Amino acid sequence: MTSKPDAVYIISVAAELAGVHPQTLRIYERKGLIEPFRTPGGTRRYSDEDLARLGLIQELTSEGVNLEGVRRILELQSDNDRLRAQVDRLRRLLGEAEARYSGTPPSTTGVAPRRQRRNLPDIVRRAPFLEGSAVCCAWRAAMTSL
Repeated sequence: MTSKPDAVYIISVAAELAGVHPQTLRIYERKGLIEPFRTPGGTRRYSDEDLARLGLIQELTSEGVNLEGVRRILELQSDNDRLRAQVDRLRRLLGEAEARYSGTPPSTTGVAPRRQRRNLPDIVRRAPFLEGSAVCCAWRAAMTSL
C-alpha cells in the first residue's frame, strides 16, 4: 500500500493518466494487482508509483497476458526486488565482518574483500572420505591450496 503523502491522485485522475476507465482500476484492485491508499473516508488515492505499476499492467495486458498472469509477474518482480535487496544487505554485512577480522576498512564497492587466513587459528580438518579414494585426494588438494 502507498503511504499517505505520496498518494495524491483520485481515481478519476489516475484513470485518465493511466489511459483506462475508473472501473478498470477497481477491477485491478479487486484482483490484487494494485492497492491504492485509502483515506479515512474510504476514497482511493493513487501515487506516481501506482501509476507506473498501472503502466506495466497495461503493457502486459496489451501483449496478451491475462490478469492472473500479470498478478504472478508482479509478484515475482516484487520477490526479485526483495531478494536483491537482501543479497545487497548480506554482501554489505559480509564485507563489514571480513573487514573487522582482517583489519582493513570495509569495501565500498559492495563486494567483500577476501579475508586473509592468518587472523584465525589453524583448524585441523579430517577428510570425510576414505583414504586413497579419488574424492579424498581431490578434497585434500583443495584444502591444502587454501
